[in-house]
Amino acid sequence: MKFATIGAMAVMVLSLGGCIDTGSAKQSIGNAAGSLTGGLVGTKPAEARVIPPTTASAPLYAAWSSSDLGRRLDDADRRLAAEAEYEALESDTAGVTREWSNAANGHRGSVTPGAAYAVNQYTCRDWVSAVTIDGRQETRRSTACRQPDGTWRPIS
Repeated sequence: MKFATIGAMAVMVLSLGGCIDTGSAKQSIGNAAGSLTGGLVGTKPAEARVIPPTTASAPLYAAWSSSDLGRRLDDADRRLAAEAEYEALESDTAGVTREWSNAANGHRGSVTPGAAYAVNQYTCRDWVSAVTIDGRQETRRSTACRQPDGTWRPIS
């Protein structure tokens, strides 16, 4: 935590102390300072927060989490890859590559969907994902079918 942020909050608490009834000013300042300090101490830094995948890309994210390649990615990588896959599968354009990258660790990837086809009442698509980790690229081929709720469920 940066000292400037803590210092600014301390000045704010002390400034508000002049607006409080003098009989309970010390107690009120102490309560406010304690609340702010507890909030600062208990808050995770922004880098440590995990942003969940969108509902539509959640099944694709789960597939990344359970794959050997996906286990070498962090949560942000898996979320970015799943969202790129979802967007690529939703598009009608086969063969158009959608890319993603994580500036925090340099990992990047792409997804290229194939043509849509029908299996029973479902629309399905094959796609190829390429992921680059530490300068080394790996590829995986997958198939997913669009579910009635709008998600794409991987079947391979």
